[in-house]
Formats: sequence, C-alpha cells, structure tokens
Amino acid sequence: MPIPFTCPHCGLDTLVDDEYVGQRGPCASCGKEITVPYQSSREGADTMPIVVRRRQMSTGTIVLLVFAGLASAALVATIAFVAVFPAIGAARTMVHKRSCESNLIQIGLALRAYEAKHGTLPPAYIPDANGKPMHSWRVLLLPFLAEQGLHSRYDFNEPWDGPNNAQLTSHMPAVYGCPADPDAHALGETSYMVITGAETFFPDAEATSIDLAQDDLTTSILVVETQVSGVTWLNPRDLKSERMQYVVNGGFGQEMGSHHREGAHVLLADGAVLFLDDATPADYIEGMATMSGDEPIRWDVLDQ
Repeated sequence: MPIPFTCPHCGLDTLVDDEYVGQRGPCASCGKEITVPYQSSREGADTMPIVVRRRQMSTGTIVLLVFAGLASAALVATIAFVAVFPAIGAARTMVHKRSCESNLIQIGLALRAYEAKHGTLPPAYIPDANGKPMHSWRVLLLPFLAEQGLHSRYDFNEPWDGPNNAQLTSHMPAVYGCPADPDAHALGETSYMVITGAETFFPDAEATSIDLAQDDLTTSILVVETQVSGVTWLNPRDLKSERMQYVVNGGFGQEMGSHHREGAHVLLADGAVLFLDDATPADYIEGMATMSGDEPIRWDVLDQ
C-alpha cells in the first residue's frame, strides 16, 4: 500500500510503495539521497531487532550470522533500488518537462513585458555597423526576467563575445536552460531559440509586434526548444526559417528539438506552451512559424 513521503531536502511530496520502506535512493526532484522511513503502523519482524543468544553459539558463528545478515540486507536494498529506479527516472523526467515548460512561460511573460514597454517585441538581434549580429534578444530580455544586475554588467559597446561580455557566459539565467539538457548550465548554452525570417515574429534585426499578427495566436510559435547546438545564451544566433525542414528532433543546430522523449516544447504567441510530438507534420510546423500566413492548423493533428 503506497505511503506518503516528503523529501527533506526539496519538499517534494510523493507516494512510495511500502515495500521500499527503509531503502535509499535519489530524490526524483533534487537528486539528493533520501531514505524512506519506517511508519509507526509497521510492526513485527520488519521493525524488531535481531537478538543473538550468545550462550548458544560461538563468537565466530555470531560474526558469520551478522555478516550474512548485512549481506542479505544489502542484496535486498540493491534489488529494491533496481526495482524502483524506473519509477524514479519517470518522476525525474516529468519534473524536467514541467520545469522546461515553466521556463518558456517565464520567457513569454518577459516578451510581453518588453513589448508593453517598447511597443514591439525585441529584435532577434542588434547588428553592428556592418549589419553583423552583435547582441541577442536573450540579453535584451534580462531586465524583464529580474536580471537587471546581469544586464548592467553587459557592455553593449562591444560584441557578445568581447572580453567583458564573454565572462558572463557562465552566468546564464536558469530560465534559459532546460534541466534535461546536461550541458545547458554547465556550458552556458541556451535551450531556447526564436525562428527568424521575413514572415516570423522575429524578422532578423527588425522588430515587430504580436498585435500585428493575423494568424491565430493559439497556433503561432514565438520561441522553440532546441537540442544541444553549442550556442551560448549570449550568442545572437537562432534558427533561420529558410534553412529549416520543420521537423521535431530531426537534427542538431538548425531544428527544434529537446532532451525529452518524443517531442519538444514551443511557446505560442498567446503565452501558452505546447509539446509538439516528433510526428507533427512539417507543413503544420512551418505554418505555425509565421505570423500572418493564414495557414490552416488542425488541433487534432497537434494532439490537443
């Protein structure tokens, strides 16, 4: 019968099968080692200590029995851990997906706040005098993600990889990294990009507005999740619409994708987050990437 358990480290509430009482393993949320405690209702052999009658056996026998008991307990603990590992992995996967979804929701709110202040969304990048991308929208969004201090340390007089700005790579805000990506925070690589191009919400160095969109905002993409691409969060590099095949998890660097199973998250223009299945038709995704293409998007195909 499942029993309630709360992680003493992160406070995650969950239900644990009573067969794992007394066993150790990593918390599905924080990864720290936890031990499922015995419940007061469990009595009898599970909670009673073993008493050895010294007058009936020699010291050597006692040592052998104790050693055998410890070995048996270790074996039982190992078997129990192996049995519970898939459940722990599934719980961790769900926590990662929820955290990733939350990241995109926060980014969406920040984009709306930026638009409310400046009248437009941030451009995909700010160019230098020669038109070369110099500063990313991710940097422009910092004040609206409660990162004013980090924003003030960024020098807009030098490129994103200049001597001062390059030092900020390791200070990537948590909201820019999916927890399922092992390299995101370790290397300061972004897990989220925009799709750039003439018909998108981010027409390169130009700025547009969500209010100008003619397509249904509930099926229009603002930001997408990406796989490992080697792009740091400061790098003014995103996905180029003309180079995409519009497949999910179909390639590194130039397509949307994730470290989640069978799909990837996208932030929609209405602020909602959608998990697109790997099998989503490419023409549907391409239609969702535009802001005024008037492409028909069927919700049943999106599995909603």
